[in-house]
Amino acid sequence: MRRADRAFRLESVTNFSPMSRILIVDDHPLYREGMVGALKKELSDAEVLEAGSAEEGFALLEARHDVDMVLIDLRLPGMDGFAALAQFGANHPSVARVLLSGYDEPDLARRAFDSGASAFIHKSMTVGEVARALRVVLDGGVYLPEPGAAAPEGSPLTLRQLEVLRLLGEGYTNKEIANALDITERTAKAHVAAIFEALGADNRTQAVVAAQRMGLIGSAVSRA
Repeated sequence: MRRADRAFRLESVTNFSPMSRILIVDDHPLYREGMVGALKKELSDAEVLEAGSAEEGFALLEARHDVDMVLIDLRLPGMDGFAALAQFGANHPSVARVLLSGYDEPDLARRAFDSGASAFIHKSMTVGEVARALRVVLDGGVYLPEPGAAAPEGSPLTLRQLEVLRLLGEGYTNKEIANALDITERTAKAHVAAIFEALGADNRTQAVVAAQRMGLIGSAVSRA
């Protein structure tokens, strides 16, 4: 689905409940850290928890009975996202489930909803879009794409660009970013260029400073 064609249909929207608890299940620490930080900024009235595998997520929900939503990565070690969706639903039917994917494909979205997901989130969505989708789900609704509506306000960066930005803040080169995120160096360069444009920056330093001022990343930390 092209970004220009994507919009939003919001169903069953009510007031966002304070102190909602969201669990992110993803085996990539960098992406998980970025998601946690982004959601804490966009959904300041929510507690964000994390797990590195489906098994860790199951254990956490067994120990805590106050989790409202689980975000499940499609590609998990040992158990894929669809199987995890079904298992979370069987074990905790009252917990809303959202599938996370690096691929924006209609077939994956359909399978996600058929498996009981209330939303399908992919990395080409901006942080603001993700936050709005999660608010809909937390309010008891279902987030579905619908052409024609304007994109919501929020961070101008996509989830993937946020990952790249965090690495820029740590001084990674384009080649190192590509290796860390398992993408091509050409794709890494394209993400860096898009970040510069979105933040009105001419170089990496300006981009990192602008991102820090916006609260998108913390203080830059040099690698040892």
